[in-house]
Amino acid sequence: MMEEDKTIRAFIALELPVKIIDGLKKIQDELKDGTNKVAWAKPENIHLTLKFLGDIETNKIDSMVNILEGITGKSFSFEISVKGVGTFPAAGTPRVIWVGIEENKDMLQLYNNIEEGLAALGFEKERRDFKPHLTIGRIKFLNDRAGLRRGLEKVAGLNLARFAVAGFALFKSTLTPEGAIHTRLKEYTLQTTDKKLRG
Repeated sequence: MMEEDKTIRAFIALELPVKIIDGLKKIQDELKDGTNKVAWAKPENIHLTLKFLGDIETNKIDSMVNILEGITGKSFSFEISVKGVGTFPAAGTPRVIWVGIEENKDMLQLYNNIEEGLAALGFEKERRDFKPHLTIGRIKFLNDRAGLRRGLEKVAGLNLARFAVAGFALFKSTLTPEGAIHTRLKEYTLQTTDKKLRG
């Protein structure tokens, strides 16, 4: 597919519908108070990461594509809710501002299938539990902790609604001074729930 002596930075993720992206932007706008230095994610770049691959050799991509294609045969479409907001770490000095994703057994199954499948190619399994979330900002300097807390409390009850997930994608991430550029390399369609019921 590509020259073997090159690498690309890659990840696997779920893309978000426009209505969710618009909602995330509104949350960011509510939290922008000018006192804390936060690198806000571009709303159109926000996605739900299933696995960050890092720098991978391009000669592994064809095998990865085939493995991910096989995973679609045993993973099903699902719906998820986007709600809640918080920071990582929860205690101590916050570094990341996130919006939450409601747990879903089919999403967890997809995550586990990807972890198992790519382990065969030498990708190390994630040691931490899968905690799905959307990173909307990274805190560079915290000048007003109380102000941030008040802002989070203000948007904590927002529910951005549910949306259907019909597939996932393999992305290339190119780092630039203006921020990361995400290029979709391959899309994958999940099995329908109708087929799951028939099975």
